[in-house]
Amino acid sequence: MNLLRAERALLERALPGFDDRLVEWGAAVEDPDSGVLEAFRAADGGNLLIPEAMGGAGLSCHDGVLLQRAVGSRAPSLAVASTMHHYKVAWLADALGTEAAPVLRDITARRHLVASCGAEGQVGRNLFTPGIEVSTAPGGLFVSGTKRPCSLARSMGLLSLSATAPAGSPHEGRLLILMIPADTPGVHRQPFWHNPVLRATESDAVILEEVFVPDAMAISLGDPALTPEPLTSNLLWFQILITASYLGIATGLVEQLFVEKRGTAGDRAAALAPLESQCAALESLARAVDDGHRDEHLLGRTLLVRYTTQRAIAEATDRALELGGGIPFVTGTRNVDLLAASRALAFHPPSEISMRERLDSWLAGGPLTLA
Repeated sequence: MNLLRAERALLERALPGFDDRLVEWGAAVEDPDSGVLEAFRAADGGNLLIPEAMGGAGLSCHDGVLLQRAVGSRAPSLAVASTMHHYKVAWLADALGTEAAPVLRDITARRHLVASCGAEGQVGRNLFTPGIEVSTAPGGLFVSGTKRPCSLARSMGLLSLSATAPAGSPHEGRLLILMIPADTPGVHRQPFWHNPVLRATESDAVILEEVFVPDAMAISLGDPALTPEPLTSNLLWFQILITASYLGIATGLVEQLFVEKRGTAGDRAAALAPLESQCAALESLARAVDDGHRDEHLLGRTLLVRYTTQRAIAEATDRALELGGGIPFVTGTRNVDLLAASRALAFHPPSEISMRERLDSWLAGGPLTLA
């Protein structure tokens, strides 16, 4: 089948045999006890977007789009959860270069998966300063707070979070990236995710109680007001890879129409077309990142593509569910689960609702500000 041919060929080159394993898992891959995240970690899946000089496979942002779409078409939870790791390590290498090399080499050597502590689910909260309290300590910082939901809560080797350095810290007022080993005293996990969809992302609550972070595990990004490019790069990597993952989930649902010969030839092409169009746009944005672009113009275009993709996914998956027929709907939940999973792109920050006026102002010539 030509559908997803390039995407699955890249997955096969990057992780030989892994696509076959996902096919064997079938719907069971979405069981939180399936072991798919551990299999992905053991296969060096977490090292794919880390540069070769730092021990990784050196895949590009464009490669990442193909990779995540391929994975999403087989294993929705794995695609979403792995994005939280991929975007963070790719961004650290992109934004900090050699300064991030020691951490990234350790990640590749230990096959760590990195969970990312951002502001998901927190209305009105700054994207780069989640609700975490940070105080000074001899030789480092104390960190307390709660991140919920936090994907990879059980499988993470490291927890990455951003915070503003407190008064009295050597980096006072600067934006920091803190890398916290998952087995650090004071790191706890609690059940949080109760939706049966995307359960295998391990999106539970992570509780931090006076967790000590040594200075060596704190990376300074400088004054965010003076160095906007690292923050723009962070958002670019995340928006592009997470959109690709959900495009993959939706494509997996539409693919079943071709496998089962549901509807007419025109019906099937019409269901797929919106997804292919948006994937082409996303690949173009990823190539711009690979070419070194990190400006707010690219970020604005990326957000527009992401929000348009949300609508394209809705159109395509609605059509696929209807063409799939009533008997699969009555006798199983797989198609409905895929449809619901594909819609969760709308819940990742920044939401379309929060960005409408900001994008309108930017398109009219103003600066692009974020929720």
